[in-house]
Amino acid sequence: MPGFVSPRWLTFSALSLLFFVVTAGAFSSLGVVLPAMVSEMHWTWTEAGVGYTVLGVACGLASFMPAVLIRLAGVRGTMFVGTVALVTGFGAMAVTHSVAMYLAATVLIGMAFALVSTVPGTHVLTDLFEKRAFVIGAYFTIGSLGGVAGPMIYVAVHALSHGWRLYWVTFVALAAIAGVAAILTTPGRRDESRHKTEVPEHPGPAEVIEGLKDWTVRRALRTWQFYVIVGGYTTYLLVNTTAHGFGVQHLTERGVSPQAAAAMLSLEALVGSVIAVFGGMLGEKLSPKVLMIVSLAALTLGMAGLAEARGWGLMSVFVVGVGLGFGLCFVASTMLLFNYFGRGPNLELFSIMCMISTVAAAGPAFGGWARDTLGSFSQMFLLCAGVTGLLLFATLFLSPPLRRPAAAAEFLGEPAE
Repeated sequence: MPGFVSPRWLTFSALSLLFFVVTAGAFSSLGVVLPAMVSEMHWTWTEAGVGYTVLGVACGLASFMPAVLIRLAGVRGTMFVGTVALVTGFGAMAVTHSVAMYLAATVLIGMAFALVSTVPGTHVLTDLFEKRAFVIGAYFTIGSLGGVAGPMIYVAVHALSHGWRLYWVTFVALAAIAGVAAILTTPGRRDESRHKTEVPEHPGPAEVIEGLKDWTVRRALRTWQFYVIVGGYTTYLLVNTTAHGFGVQHLTERGVSPQAAAAMLSLEALVGSVIAVFGGMLGEKLSPKVLMIVSLAALTLGMAGLAEARGWGLMSVFVVGVGLGFGLCFVASTMLLFNYFGRGPNLELFSIMCMISTVAAAGPAFGGWARDTLGSFSQMFLLCAGVTGLLLFATLFLSPPLRRPAAAAEFLGEPAE
């Protein structure tokens, strides 16, 4: 069947829907729900921030699980495990009455995020489609629309129920539907041997990489370029978890209404979604290094704006800056890994990148402590801007990795290239 009714487009649609749901219910909207949860159950913001940190840590530490499960049980088996964890996590969040239950729920949701979103999604889609940058951009766009929907769904559900528990019940149902759709439409286990040494299609004017077929996970991990790419991806997650975790409370403490603060997060996610479409298209024409530089510069300005925002002026700087950074970061980092190191080690390298990026989860815990100790979230937002600026400087010097000379390879005990 041609066009969008073909099996591969059904797979794309189902994977994107699941990414949409997990994005809406996890990082993007938890910060909107937290003020009500903190108020009702009399938690401190340190306790609330630890939950956000646990969510990020669980997601990061579980990031290598998809690679292992995909090799052992295929993508369908991985999606099944992730869906069960996601439904259980949302259910636990709906019935929580203690910090312990809240933390357990965030562990499950974080683990599920890793199992059903970017790692298996990009693995399947880069295998099914030739226009990989465009498809990845579209996938991240639809997924990021969950960030637009999540806060607005909470505002709507809260207006109807005057509480926050029904919100999590809603996501139990959405996760079950999206998970089943992804499991049913994702292709079964396939022989991937021909892809192990396959060179990806030429990515337009991107750099020509020597020895692309020869890259292994071990060799890639010895390059400084890998860690700059990981650093860029990690700083986005630091910004995302910290801003979405405390942005609403931060702005309400500075005189902004909760509805306007929630709308700001949705607008930021909407900007990111729109930019992600163009990011995918630009990924076919421009070097992903350029996209990464623009992304990090925008994130730096956006977080500085949020730190000092008291109204729509600097809130708009945050919306445009972090939205632009969000829209380009995933595509840039994904395509940099793919273009610099090839198809063979991509699944493992992407998983390792996600696992290393777990360090970004320290942001919310520190932010909650800063609020309880210093009385403000501003210092944490400024710290995020500073860290992002440092990674921007490092990215300016990013260059394609070169093949190791034969003498160096012999010294390291590796085969000469």
